[in-house]
Amino acid sequence: MNQGHFTRYLQIAARIQRSAKSLGLVRGALSLVELFDTLITDKLLRNTTRQLFIDCHYAQSVEEAYKLINNFVKQKTGLSIDGASLMKNAFSANNPFLRISALRTLSQRDQQLGYMEILSGCMTGIRNPRAHEHQYLDKPEVALEMLAWANHLLRIVKKSRISHKKGVTSAP
Repeated sequence: MNQGHFTRYLQIAARIQRSAKSLGLVRGALSLVELFDTLITDKLLRNTTRQLFIDCHYAQSVEEAYKLINNFVKQKTGLSIDGASLMKNAFSANNPFLRISALRTLSQRDQQLGYMEILSGCMTGIRNPRAHEHQYLDKPEVALEMLAWANHLLRIVKKSRISHKKGVTSAP
C-alpha cells in the first residue's frame, strides 16, 4: 500500500472518530482494534485475522491475510500453482483466468496488468517473508496498512469474473 492510500484511510478513520465524538459515542483516540474494525470490512478477512491482530501477532495476521487471498484465487481458478506464479496466471493481461474488467480499453487492460503485478508482488514481498522467516515482526501500524491493502485486494479478487475453464493452465 502506498503512503497516500494509508493517509487516506487514516483521514477517513479520523473523520469517523470526530463524528462519533460529536455524538458522544467515543472519548479519546480510536484504539488499533477499533481502527482494524473500521478498515477491515471484508467478513472473511476479518474472521481470519482479527484475533491474531488483537493478540499482537501482527506478522502472522498479515501472513494469514495474504494466504487467504492466495487460496481464494486458487479456489476460484482451480489452478494448482501458488504465490506469484498463481497471480501471474490468474490475472494475466493476455489470457486471464480472472478478469477484473471487460478488458476492452487500454485503461482496462492496464488495470488488469497492474493488479496482476500488485497481487504477484504481494505474494513475494509481503506473504513470503512472513511465511519463511522465523520470528518475523511487524509494528502494529505497518500490519494495519498491509491488512487494509489486503481488504482492497480481496474485494478486487471477489469481484473478478472467470474468463475460461478452471484447471486449464495457461502460460504466464
